[in-house]
Amino acid sequence: MKFRPILTRPPAESPVTLDEVKAHAIVDFDDDDELLTGLMDAAVKHLDCFRGVLGRAMVTQTWEIKHAGFSRTFRLPVPDVTAVSITYMDADGAEQSVPAGQIAVLPVATGTMVKIADSFAFPALEDDNPAPISVQFICGFGGAVDVPANLKLAVKALAAAWYENRAAEAGDALPMGVEVLIAPYRWLTV
Repeated sequence: MKFRPILTRPPAESPVTLDEVKAHAIVDFDDDDELLTGLMDAAVKHLDCFRGVLGRAMVTQTWEIKHAGFSRTFRLPVPDVTAVSITYMDADGAEQSVPAGQIAVLPVATGTMVKIADSFAFPALEDDNPAPISVQFICGFGGAVDVPANLKLAVKALAAAWYENRAAEAGDALPMGVEVLIAPYRWLTV
């Protein structure tokens, strides 16, 4: 059994700046900065990571998934994983780590596959802990500078569209231009 992924270290920066959103929305005054910042943050959250429309992380961030037991393979729900570590609570309740050399990270059609080497003997785990194993992973394109231009434009366009049409319904589809911008980067599992 595995549990929902938990964001443990959010991105250090947004893929776009408030000034970039204001320029895109053609806003040359500061009165709506708070509103535009909120719309920018909402646009990023709507698109970003496996819970977002993109299904992948834009700016580097760290996630954790807890598991009830060991397995030779763990599937992570996103691509662009740059680092993985696995910790567990042993039978005595002490936190231990799977040695980095025993972990392989492989991109696959459904995200990222993490494999634990056959040479690693699975230890006894803490009995009264429903999720003694923790898989931590870092994913994303890198810093804001590394995010593809189309994705940055999609964030700005979405924030500007919401700014211009504040009566839009929450369930409304993405504006057509945004769909086209994100299509090459959208991660859909098979």
